[in-house]
Amino acid sequence: MSLRDKYLKLLKEVYVGDEKDMEVFEEIMNDEGLGKCKPKFNLKAFIFGWFYLLYKRAVLEAFSVLVISLMIAYLMAYAKIHPLLVLATIIIVNSLLSGFCYYFLYLNKFNRDVDYCGEYNTDIECLKKRVKPKISYVIIAVIVIIALIWPWLFALITGYSLKT
Repeated sequence: MSLRDKYLKLLKEVYVGDEKDMEVFEEIMNDEGLGKCKPKFNLKAFIFGWFYLLYKRAVLEAFSVLVISLMIAYLMAYAKIHPLLVLATIIIVNSLLSGFCYYFLYLNKFNRDVDYCGEYNTDIECLKKRVKPKISYVIIAVIVIIALIWPWLFALITGYSLKT
């Protein structure tokens, strides 16, 4: 049994999602069980961006998407482009990366989960726990974002000047 067949069998047992996702996973998985960088669109990941990756517990991948988006935004801000255009670009890049690279990113996360739960004799219960979606990562991310933008929100709501 090849690694690809083993990973597909494990993925079918533990993945929380629909049948269409499984078909795409079969299509883009290479012989080592990792995803080929072949863009396949996922609507949920496109709409929710890196929050969807956090929900699927792909924290490293979500952080990577966020860092790429922020690097592009930093370059745009450095070029003195209007802040609203920079914000729109962050959202667009985030959605495009998450939407078109979701399957590739998820398969790489799944490979780490299989390695963690035993590569040769994989513990299915351990894998089910690691693959099960978790909303707490999303809630923590939203709280951090609100904490970071709170001074600007406060100034916007109350009319207080941040310069004083």
